[in-house]
Amino acid sequence: MNESKNYFAVFVLGTDSPGIVADISKALFELGANINDSSHTIIGNQFAMLLLISTEPVYNTETIQNAFQIVTQKRGLTVYTHQLRHEDVYRKSSEPGQLCVIHLYGADKPGIVYQVTSLLAKNSVNITDLSTRRFGSESKPIYIMYLEAEVPNNIDTRKLGSDLNKLALSLNVEIKYELEEVASL
Repeated sequence: MNESKNYFAVFVLGTDSPGIVADISKALFELGANINDSSHTIIGNQFAMLLLISTEPVYNTETIQNAFQIVTQKRGLTVYTHQLRHEDVYRKSSEPGQLCVIHLYGADKPGIVYQVTSLLAKNSVNITDLSTRRFGSESKPIYIMYLEAEVPNNIDTRKLGSDLNKLALSLNVEIKYELEEVASL
């Protein structure tokens, strides 16, 4: 990690429209900032983006926030900037484990995310990515969940799989999961 850089988390929210990512990345490019990591999604008709950026050490939270003035006025976005400590920029190394990918599909009902994530938490499984979507009509909504997680090597993956299958039955949904060995996470 470069100690002569400042690091920031930038959160962007607003109504979706084509060109938002281009406008955001242009503001950062003109500032001379580097996008180290980013993720964005559309939830309903709302655009949500999280970026981890690095800048020259002369920049602070106010400077970063001001770089977005034009794009926030043009698009009605809300931007929040948070300066990071150097030790919070990169994920801490963890013991090698297994990557678990879970796909869930079924009728929508309250508690699906809670019950799946609670089962994983009880097994010390760390969720690294999670997205959900609701499709279909209001009277027959279909729920889809995609989840990536790190499973520690000391977890009995057969039991975890069995527990996921039991949960799928109790929720009346389909859960498919895949495990693969990873060298280091």
